[in-house]
Amino acid sequence: MLEIILAAALSLQEPVFSTDFSNPDAITAFDATHRADQLSIAQDPEDPANTALRVDVDLGDHYGGSLEVLLRNHLDEEPTRLYFRYRLWIDPSWTTTTGGKLPGFGGTYRRAGWGGKPSDGTNGWSARGLYAGIDQHGNIPVGSYIYHADMVENDQTYGNSERWDIALETARWYTIEQEIQLDAIADNQGQGDGWLRAWADGALVFDRTNLHVRDTDDLRIESVWLNIYHGGKAPAPANMHLLIDDLWIAPTRPTQSPIPDP
Repeated sequence: MLEIILAAALSLQEPVFSTDFSNPDAITAFDATHRADQLSIAQDPEDPANTALRVDVDLGDHYGGSLEVLLRNHLDEEPTRLYFRYRLWIDPSWTTTTGGKLPGFGGTYRRAGWGGKPSDGTNGWSARGLYAGIDQHGNIPVGSYIYHADMVENDQTYGNSERWDIALETARWYTIEQEIQLDAIADNQGQGDGWLRAWADGALVFDRTNLHVRDTDDLRIESVWLNIYHGGKAPAPANMHLLIDDLWIAPTRPTQSPIPDP
């Protein structure tokens, strides 16, 4: 029944990009890849007939690999609004007590908006996902990590960590959705009227308004950025991995949620 609902909802609009990682060459379909040695196609632990993207983070390392869908390669122009969904399965090996990065949106243009390169409204921005250290219940808090337009003015080197209203269990699948609208531009100034929302298994878990990431229309949504990284500065305390499946990118969230509300 869930598959029928999902197919019906997603058929309401054509995707910009999608993959279910069933093809052994699925990784090569992305527009940019970093640390491909950490990426592989693996069997779904809950469904032996299904495969997913496996991302490994090795003991003492930071990188779990990175894949990007560059919107300029799939649309007439980079958009100012975008939606994507994916399924996430975190293995019980994920034992970190610190945090790192998860998939989200990118607009760095290789200039600013990541890695301690602060945004100033004209050089770049990003809104990746984040995970924090395991909580007292053994779950993993998640959220958004935002490099925004006021960082230089606020003397910030790194982005804002903003938690969602959920912590994820290990060894189970979640459907994660994110949608962003960049702020409007008037007189070379961002209006701070953008927003960023996230859902987990159909439930709204984050609704960030008054988002200000740009002061020029040259900054748009450059990519959907599947970035898995441990840190900050702390390396991974063990060999860890997670799975990503069923990536689906579209201009806006389907009017019918891809997952029935619980």
